[in-house]
Amino acid sequence: MTVDAHPADRHPVSADSYNMCPGGRGGNQALASARMGVKTAIVGMVGEDPMGQKLLDKLRSEGVLTSGVGRSEKNTGCNCIPIDQDDEPRIYQAMGANGDSSADQIPDEILNDATMLVLQMELPEEENYKLMQRAKERGAKILLNLAPMKMIPRKFLTMIDYLVINQLEAREIARTTEMVRDNNAVMIAQGLSKEGDLTCIVTLGGKGSIAVEPNGKVWTVGALLISEEVSVEDRWGASDAYCGTLAACLYQDMSMGDSLARASVAASLSCRAAGGQPSFAYSDDVDKALVDFPPASLVDVAAS
Repeated sequence: MTVDAHPADRHPVSADSYNMCPGGRGGNQALASARMGVKTAIVGMVGEDPMGQKLLDKLRSEGVLTSGVGRSEKNTGCNCIPIDQDDEPRIYQAMGANGDSSADQIPDEILNDATMLVLQMELPEEENYKLMQRAKERGAKILLNLAPMKMIPRKFLTMIDYLVINQLEAREIARTTEMVRDNNAVMIAQGLSKEGDLTCIVTLGGKGSIAVEPNGKVWTVGALLISEEVSVEDRWGASDAYCGTLAACLYQDMSMGDSLARASVAASLSCRAAGGQPSFAYSDDVDKALVDFPPASLVDVAAS
């Protein structure tokens, strides 16, 4: 919803209207992956309410397997996001049924070396960690989108293959861990890559993204210019489009450079319209946009 200004006290703030859009990081990323043509399943919890049913119906219509989604007595999780006239959002998040999600919902037989497990931090941390332990033992690849940002015990950091964070989360990690990196995304990614022996990807909004691999290679890729002015509402869900597309590309054994480029283009294309999932790109859209898009490139950090 759009408001004139965010409340400074307990007086109500009015909005002329509001939009309801299917979302949630897990659902968004699953849909983005499925639109890249990859067989994708989602596991979690929704409530016994119309909102939960609408979310599942949307994902099923896109080919996402939802048989692993359970039902909770709690209401389906949701966000309320008022945006003021300065295009500044406030996010009020209700975990709801998400809080009942359990690692036990995923059977051992689907955790193997042919599996890409994608996790976010909107579910109970301890359940994520239990699942990561089992997935690692069985050879699955693990991609963690550290959003919302929470500090991870080093034991679990070393289980991750791909860590995806945005530039604000990167700075918060550097501040919390007293990492002396001068708020430099590449340096922060290098520190996290070394600490966890993982590939760390930092998204930079309209400037694209960078990635540091365990072997020290540093990749950079730009973003596709959609418009000179992209509102907060248009950008909503772009990070999920990026993560879901990246996971799908890596699952298909694409190179790191190609995976980063496709993820960046998919995220940019999602900003064509407001509302997250409805604006997510299909694989053909990405193919067309890539024709004139500069490829990802390796960076000589020592020379930069």
